[in-house]
Amino acid sequence: MKHPWTHRLGLTLLAAILLAAAACGGSSTKDSTRTPAATSPTAAAAAFPLTVQRSDGKPLAIAAAPKRIISLSPAATEIIYALGAQASLAAVDKNADYPDGAKNFATRVDAYEPNIETITGLSPDLVIVASDTGGIVAKLDGLKMPVLFADIDESVKTVDDVMAQITLIGKITGTSDKAGALVASLNARVEKVKDAVADVPAASSMKVYHELDSTFYSASDGTFVGDLYRILRLRNVAGDGNGVAYPQLTQEAIIAANPSVIVLADEEFGVTVDSVKARPGWSAIDAVKNNKIFGIDPSVISRPGPRIVDALETLAKAIYPERFK
Repeated sequence: MKHPWTHRLGLTLLAAILLAAAACGGSSTKDSTRTPAATSPTAAAAAFPLTVQRSDGKPLAIAAAPKRIISLSPAATEIIYALGAQASLAAVDKNADYPDGAKNFATRVDAYEPNIETITGLSPDLVIVASDTGGIVAKLDGLKMPVLFADIDESVKTVDDVMAQITLIGKITGTSDKAGALVASLNARVEKVKDAVADVPAASSMKVYHELDSTFYSASDGTFVGDLYRILRLRNVAGDGNGVAYPQLTQEAIIAANPSVIVLADEEFGVTVDSVKARPGWSAIDAVKNNKIFGIDPSVISRPGPRIVDALETLAKAIYPERFK
């Protein structure tokens, strides 16, 4: 696998890291398993046929709105629920856990060890793939099965890319109007955060270390997680990761970088603020000295769906409390 921690997070970093009930802070992220009013059949029909481009550059032709989607991406599943298109789902990845409808979905498949026979046996008219585990894309292509391949590492590198994924899912499910409204609402919230930190001097911005697991995997600037810190005008100690999206850092490098803020996306796995403070040598880090260590739900910050804006707002309030009262 590309990212060791994703076995535990469940295809998190569009890792599957690409795609909520809708976004938090308004009616958009309220969790509901009730199916919203359907899109007008005439309007939905008018959107098809359509052709979209996959992450591998191949075109995907869709004749009509899919009625049996297998989503091998918890993030894509969240988006489908956010758009009220959950009736189109035939199966979800076993790690899908938001909203409750996805968490309790009866038919589940394994995106990390995808079984072709299981997938074909469910007679899907579309399979959404976020990470090409085991060459699943080519295998499904060989069976002439429609595959939307939206690579979480290559196609979703910024918050804007997350919005593009929502728009894309809206197109293929015939819910473009809802997708447009959701994206507009989410972008408005992002702009509020940007406005609140606009006068933070870039040259003197704080440094941040984002921890994905206890072996010091982090998120580079070239990821949608890293883009959150760009928006917040923080300098990411992982930098460009030397070309690796989710690099493994060393304790020595982290201590030397002396981050002003530490964000833990691994508290769910036993890492705590106190355990970080107790790490040898970490007492010299400014974030430790000044109690600027914050935990955040990994399923929120590590999935490129509507809740990524929740993550942005949570981080903004923790890092700049005086600006978000």
